[in-house]
Amino acid sequence: MAAGVVTVGSHRYAVGLYWENSPGGGRVTQIAREAANQPGQQADFYAIRPGNKNGRIPQFGLCTAEAGQKAGMPVLAACLATQVPGSWAGAFRLSEGIAVIVVRDDLIVPDGDLFLLDEAEARDRLLQEISFGGLQTVYAPESWSIPIVDTIPLTLLVGNFQGVKLQRVSIPKKLKIMAASIALAFLIAVGGVWYWQVKVDEENERIAEQQDALRRAQQAAMNILPGQSQQAPAPVYERKWEKEPQALAVLDACQQELSKIQAVVAGWKLSTLKCSSGGVSMSWARDKGFSLPPPGTNVGDTGTTATQAIGLTGLSPRGPEVLGDPDLTTKRYLRQNWPGSINRMADDPLPPPPPDYKGPWNPPPPPWVKRSFTLNVPELPASIPEMLGGLSGVVITNLNYTPGGISGSWIVEGVIYENRK
Repeated sequence: MAAGVVTVGSHRYAVGLYWENSPGGGRVTQIAREAANQPGQQADFYAIRPGNKNGRIPQFGLCTAEAGQKAGMPVLAACLATQVPGSWAGAFRLSEGIAVIVVRDDLIVPDGDLFLLDEAEARDRLLQEISFGGLQTVYAPESWSIPIVDTIPLTLLVGNFQGVKLQRVSIPKKLKIMAASIALAFLIAVGGVWYWQVKVDEENERIAEQQDALRRAQQAAMNILPGQSQQAPAPVYERKWEKEPQALAVLDACQQELSKIQAVVAGWKLSTLKCSSGGVSMSWARDKGFSLPPPGTNVGDTGTTATQAIGLTGLSPRGPEVLGDPDLTTKRYLRQNWPGSINRMADDPLPPPPPDYKGPWNPPPPPWVKRSFTLNVPELPASIPEMLGGLSGVVITNLNYTPGGISGSWIVEGVIYENRK
């Protein structure tokens, strides 16, 4: 029996961990690290299986780095137990050896994550577990001739799920030095952002004064038109951006909701994923075989598609906000490195006259213009806060995920309202 690394499909998984149950609630990580540092144990890595709403308690597994395991590597037993709940045992023949996994009552038994090089030893271990009884399903190679076993390939059982990964018990000295350097760079960046924000606030105050003066001049011009029997009232323009939440608030709300969603489901392929202030919408297409649809989805009549819509919480209108200079927006856009576009849009429709006004009605265009923008980023938030943070008049209309390659990409769409020059 040994620990090791095995290949399942195109992914590498760690095997051969020692598992313990942890009734410590939110202290699972602390308990795992304390167990890893016990005399005679001295594990290099740990992995956490959190509890669930059905009452399953958390678990942690421990292993050393002697067999090639690395931080961030998914753990086969934990990933498989998440995909296949209940009580079961399985022996899976792989190119590196035999992985024997035993799960009872949705928990990996302490010695139920084994990596064996001898096939006879692996078969004996599985038969021993079968003799104990209480298993709902047994997985084994067909050539072992064990009655009433399921021979479904391991790749279909685990799918692409890699949600439980190894974490290092202690941080190496090099990483500590790197973290200190990053923290120092962060402090320097914060100081620069603070200075830049002061300058932006001063510019916004200057623009607000100019905008107020322009509004007073427009009102005066409307009230002194010659030959007019009734004075034209000042037009009331709809300040649409003030009714929308802040752009970065929408981004944060989308990220929080997306972190709760299981985007990878065995037998299903994610087709579309969108998020806006109105909520998250997703659709899946059945990839191959028959399997349960993603949790909480509505399945189509043909059984080949599934959809889901989730609302966002914590968003509210931004309220009064002074618009900025278009040159500031352009400089921000040119400073970021992701593909995208920015284009002038048609002005908002002119407001109608008041119901009781009968005279000529020729109001000037609103004192602002607007531009549409798109950003194509590999992941969220990327450079979006640098592009949009502290920029007034920004409305995110859609975050659209495009699957492709290893991780896909995000297209960020929105509108920026700016002062008219």
